[in-house]
Amino acid sequence: MRFLILLVSVVLVASPAKGQMEDYVVFQSTSQRQQDNKATQPHSSHSVDDPCSSPRSAMETFHSWLQEGSYSPGRASACFDTSMLNDTTESASELAIKLKRIMDSRGLFPPIDRIPDDPYYTDTAGNSRYEPFTSMVLPIYLEKKDGRWLFPSDVLNNIPTLYSATFPFDLSANVDKLPSWLKTPVVGVKLWQLFFVFALILFALITQRVILWLSQLQVRRTLNTEKENHWINKSLDTVGAPLGTLAMAAVFWLGFPLIGFTAGVNRVVLFATKVLFMISVVWFGYRMADILSDILAKKAEATETKLDDQLVPLVRKTMKVMMFVIGGLFILQNLHVDIGSLLAGLGLGGLAFALAAKDTVANFFGSLMIFVDRPFQIGDWIRIGSTEGTVEEVGFRSTRIRTFYNSLITFPNANLMDSAVDNLGAREYRRYSTTLRITMDTPPEKVEQFCQAIRQAILDLEGMRTDYFIVELENFGTHSLDIKLYCFMVAPDWVTEMKTRTALNLQILRIAKDLGVAFAFPTHTVRLPEGASHKLSNDFTEALVPKGP
Repeated sequence: MRFLILLVSVVLVASPAKGQMEDYVVFQSTSQRQQDNKATQPHSSHSVDDPCSSPRSAMETFHSWLQEGSYSPGRASACFDTSMLNDTTESASELAIKLKRIMDSRGLFPPIDRIPDDPYYTDTAGNSRYEPFTSMVLPIYLEKKDGRWLFPSDVLNNIPTLYSATFPFDLSANVDKLPSWLKTPVVGVKLWQLFFVFALILFALITQRVILWLSQLQVRRTLNTEKENHWINKSLDTVGAPLGTLAMAAVFWLGFPLIGFTAGVNRVVLFATKVLFMISVVWFGYRMADILSDILAKKAEATETKLDDQLVPLVRKTMKVMMFVIGGLFILQNLHVDIGSLLAGLGLGGLAFALAAKDTVANFFGSLMIFVDRPFQIGDWIRIGSTEGTVEEVGFRSTRIRTFYNSLITFPNANLMDSAVDNLGAREYRRYSTTLRITMDTPPEKVEQFCQAIRQAILDLEGMRTDYFIVELENFGTHSLDIKLYCFMVAPDWVTEMKTRTALNLQILRIAKDLGVAFAFPTHTVRLPEGASHKLSNDFTEALVPKGP
């Protein structure tokens, strides 16, 4: 919406106060053309000599005689080669008016100062031909014939086709039918033109909404998702904005030239629209990278391997960087920036860039080594030096680890590959080693029954390794009988390990209760000298008995 407001401001500021050019009316009659031929000839370097003696004089003759104050389509067509016009082609004056309208609608100014003034000019192929505009769908060029530079018959025969393509709806043919009050200038713009500008803005906004609605409908059908799905709604909002802006820019690009503003206004508005269109294309591609990455992430969650989970963030960043670089080159190229010279200039600074980016390159190759060697994956519990946590993301430059106190630590990939990585998440089994301490007065038979029951519990419990474990009376402690419990659990993560430990420990408590086995607590025996206990008892009694007043 801000862009539309800006366009209206540009129209009001750039439009001349005296109104638009007189060629935006119904084509003139024969008598009017004769009156035009009596108009004062404009100043030109070739006003005395042949007006078609060079490419510059021919183009200047055409352009200068169609300006306000020196308007004469008959003289403007003096350099038209009408010798081989089609029978259906209009007169030279009408062709001159149409060609001027085509140029104005596209914001094209003849580059008079840059057009060669040499009568013997030849192009790079050695032909006596000059093409002032390279952006036309049909070429408009000057060609030397019999010593004069003319618009050849081929160009003139193509003007009606080019005019029809430029103006599918010819508003100028109906201008004279409008009420006089609609032709009243307001801040340099006629009322009927203002009405069409606001109508175009309204149509652009409607088109934006319709395109957004259709894209949302199509994506939901493609992905087979419901409207209440938060993820798809977020994705559609992400891609809908650039797509709607793209449609709005397309409407302005096609519709604004039909309103009949001057070349200056059209040039500014179409340039702004073109920039908006290109930015919207890049923006749309950038957002599509997010959509595709989210789809890949959803598919990766459904697989057992973690390699695809690790690749998705890297693919997302790769697509975004490529879209940013390609989109930037696309915008610069369409703005007529010499990409070759730009890249050559970057090549001169390549050494300085390489030195500045050596750490980035080292980190990038470190990320490649992580993917090739796979020392860890997304979700693995790893330990690097004194840092311990879960791998959250592996990027181009760094790896992020979420610690168990929920902080996020970032390791450069180059440094990470030079460090010793203890991958606790890659363990096939998780060890559980502890000591069960029971009271010293436990009979040997119960000790043996207790150990055997724990062995059976390990065999019966799901998630335990059953081919190797130890449950034996290991030692006589100072206050207990020490039973060594040494076993392994099949657990893919720490949460599953804790649940399996809990199940085993609860089963051990049930076994101890059923067998009447008591767990020992640390105790200490204090022996006092003979008589010391009697004295201590008397002192304690005296302390408790209150003394008299």
